[in-house]
Amino acid sequence: IEEVEDKVQGKIEEVKEKVQVKIGHLERRLSELEDRPINFPANPDLTYSRPTVKSLTFDGQTSWTVLKTQFDVVSSANRWNNRVKASQLVASLRGSAAEVLQGIPSDKLTDLMTIENALEARFGDSHLTQFYRTELKTRRQKPGESLQVLAADVERLMSLAYAECPQDVRDSLASQYFVDAIRDEDTQHATRLMNAKDLKSALAYSMKYEAAKTVSKTSRYVRSIEVEDSTGKEKDEKFDCLLKTLEKLLNRYVAGKKNTPRRNPNVTCWKCSKKGHVQRECQTISPFLNKEPEEGLKVSTLCGGRNGLYLEGSICGIPCLMLVDTGANVTLVRTDLTQKLKRNFIYTAPNISLKTATGEKAEMRGKLDAAIECGCRKSQHKIYVVDINDPCILGLDFLQKFNFTVDLEKNEIRTGGEEIPLFSANAEHSKLCSVFAKEKTIIPARSECLIQGVPEASGKFRYAVTDFPSQVSQKGVLVAATLVDLKREAIPVRVLNLDHKPKTVDKGAVITTCERGYRCSSSRIF
Repeated sequence: IEEVEDKVQGKIEEVKEKVQVKIGHLERRLSELEDRPINFPANPDLTYSRPTVKSLTFDGQTSWTVLKTQFDVVSSANRWNNRVKASQLVASLRGSAAEVLQGIPSDKLTDLMTIENALEARFGDSHLTQFYRTELKTRRQKPGESLQVLAADVERLMSLAYAECPQDVRDSLASQYFVDAIRDEDTQHATRLMNAKDLKSALAYSMKYEAAKTVSKTSRYVRSIEVEDSTGKEKDEKFDCLLKTLEKLLNRYVAGKKNTPRRNPNVTCWKCSKKGHVQRECQTISPFLNKEPEEGLKVSTLCGGRNGLYLEGSICGIPCLMLVDTGANVTLVRTDLTQKLKRNFIYTAPNISLKTATGEKAEMRGKLDAAIECGCRKSQHKIYVVDINDPCILGLDFLQKFNFTVDLEKNEIRTGGEEIPLFSANAEHSKLCSVFAKEKTIIPARSECLIQGVPEASGKFRYAVTDFPSQVSQKGVLVAATLVDLKREAIPVRVLNLDHKPKTVDKGAVITTCERGYRCSSSRIF
């Protein structure tokens, strides 16, 4: 027994040594394989790459339902799992759609259901089902809208309003709503009698009926030519009968006038005191002296001088400066200005003159009915032509008639919510005002920004329109036209840098010029 045990033990030791040798050999082979680089060339015949479909982008402007359908197709083609779907959906969001991610916790941004629920709540149509059903019930064919367009819109509303219904139910409802929406009563009635089972059948039948109806109308129009000819003959006969009746009446009138006894030649006209006619047949133009004399024409002065207040306006389209004189009860215009109007005015008697408060006299040439424009308002008024120094003097007759209010504190005149600035003759009269940069500003390349500006001087006028300056130091910079109030501390000026490099506007540099404007109640700028 001991010999047998020794032999068995010896065999075990031999097998153990052989196994250890083989294990060591395998370990060396594994280490060699790990150190060897993997540079086996790929066999093109055995290589296969699955096509990758790119995901779409979503900015919230298109339909979320349509995008979700497309996204499901793309994710299925690319064999994405839910985690990859969530990351791809997050990467496809743009604009307002990407802002939805701000309300999702960071640990839920990889959860597909959380992201889809947030987008559905923000851009989905599930909560608008009742709205789409109401719109579908009230849908009617618009003038000029074809039946194909109507059917497509009905099908779209059906998919939004009854998305949960089976397909056969949706087809039946779509057919009914389509028939109810048809505008033409005959086509609607015929399609309803057809009792179509789906929308396509109803559309096909209604188009066939409409085409047949159009052909029938064309045939009726061709046959109606004979009816129109007979009607024209009847009209010609009636016209000839009417013409003969008028000729008979005219002959009777001429014959009756011949038989009328002649008027007494000694009859006297009460208008011109001449004999041979009565007052209603008088053709004499009454001289101006026969009218009631126009007395009480008063004016403060013939020239505004350095203390007068003026406004810009026009008479019959000709621009001029107008002196506002509250001491004058008439409105005057200079003689040479009326020659440019190319209008005839009524001459007055030579003995009528105008006196001022200081005793000065001015000869009155005549009067004229002209269109006076002040700011946004144009008024028709009677003015007198006089030899004065200023082009025009606005009197109380004009100011009171058209409800003008003179505000000497603000140096402006108002009417109907419109404010027209007044300026004195001793102040420099200019339509332009420069605006300087309030502080140093850098305009980024290819962008626009607002620059705070300071007007050159206050008091010239209040409202103005910004314009591009005639002398500009920065090339490639544009200035937007804007209505501004020069009485404010700072004026916002919008500028645009078209260059690819930033532009620097130094403090005190001219950034724009302002042209005089008026603020009107109708929101128009002049």
